[in-house]
Amino acid sequence: MKMIEAKDLRTWFPISGGVFGRTIGYVRAVDGVDLTVSEQEIVSIVGESGCGKSTLGQSLVGLLPVTSGSVELQGRTLDISMAKSWRPFRKDFQIIFQDPFTSLNPRHTIFRILSEPLRIHHICKANLIRDYCTQLLLKVGLSPEYLDRFPHEFSGGQRQRIAIARSIGLRPRVIICDEVVSALDVSVQAQIINLLLDLKREMGLSLVFITHDLSLVKAISDRVYVMYLGKIVEEAGTKDLFSRPRHPYTEALLQSIPTLDRAIRPKTLGGDVPSPVNVPVGCVFQGRCPYVQATCRTVHPEIREVGASKVACYFPLTYNND
Repeated sequence: MKMIEAKDLRTWFPISGGVFGRTIGYVRAVDGVDLTVSEQEIVSIVGESGCGKSTLGQSLVGLLPVTSGSVELQGRTLDISMAKSWRPFRKDFQIIFQDPFTSLNPRHTIFRILSEPLRIHHICKANLIRDYCTQLLLKVGLSPEYLDRFPHEFSGGQRQRIAIARSIGLRPRVIICDEVVSALDVSVQAQIINLLLDLKREMGLSLVFITHDLSLVKAISDRVYVMYLGKIVEEAGTKDLFSRPRHPYTEALLQSIPTLDRAIRPKTLGGDVPSPVNVPVGCVFQGRCPYVQATCRTVHPEIREVGASKVACYFPLTYNND
């Protein structure tokens, strides 16, 4: 069963200018994305900073207004022009943000942070809410005595555990993890990832990891979407993507992974990501691609199947046994 299916999804932000504040352009943060997340699947969305990963994640759960396209949640097509279309699915589709220092209200106790969504969605009776919150803290490895404390009294890892407890309290079907460990110490990152994987198995969750950590992606993902300048340029199963990247951008990302082998020096991709305000005509990767040809400067290529991957490239990488 498909939990999320997005087709030709666009999230553009208008730019105002002039004396009358008219719209003079758009920031094309998400620009024609097709994406699916199946039941109990782990999907990763990777790419450089500024490519639109976080905007895509927030668009999928209705936290940002979608400009055009279609979104289906659990097989039901939403009216993307109306915010209330997402309301019946709020508790089933949760998101955990990157920064645990800003995602929790500093003026609220942990009990209030955990209990408020429970009251809104009528998850349990009022007289049972405190016991329910106690169980949530135990499930994420925290002591129940923390319920009456405030967020500033905790470390970054503990705050992220509280954010996870808040998200699973509504018994969701899908959790979008937006760079959930990038703000944490390395020693804590593995603990948080293992906690999420344990909860995934226990609760039958689907997980969407938005990350730039390719080592993490390789270890936990079932499928991977590679994003560049608001577009998906490659989609493949994890094993196929890491062993046979088809898009030059994917190849460049994999070559940049640090290694302990001194004989192998990671390669860095030259240049910067173009501005999403002035998207280049043709392939969005043409300005940094080592294999660019004249055709690439005309129209952006459509996604097509190449081997076990789907890739948006006129000249995808090939291998001897293809």
